[in-house]
Amino acid sequence: MHAAGKEDLATVCEIAGPAAKKAENEGMGPCEKTMPMAFQLISPTQKKALQTAMVDRSKIKDGADKVEIPASAVKASVKFAKSDIGDVVMEKRGGKWYVVD
Repeated sequence: MHAAGKEDLATVCEIAGPAAKKAENEGMGPCEKTMPMAFQLISPTQKKALQTAMVDRSKIKDGADKVEIPASAVKASVKFAKSDIGDVVMEKRGGKWYVVD
């Protein structure tokens, strides 16, 4: 969230690598080309809010190596709907967390 709010393309594409590759295989372009377009869909107010957003851990499905984060778990200075940021599944791979879906 913080990287998306800062439009930090390298970090977003690294963390979202598995999900981005899946989208690319389904016909979307590579992350480095599609994410800048996605950044344009986020309002300046939402970008600022994402930079300091937190996740309410009580609302996530937590496993040892997989976490499901509903959009409703995101706590920020502005309200985000599921249609704004969507639900996210993260998985631990090689000691690092990645967005996989």
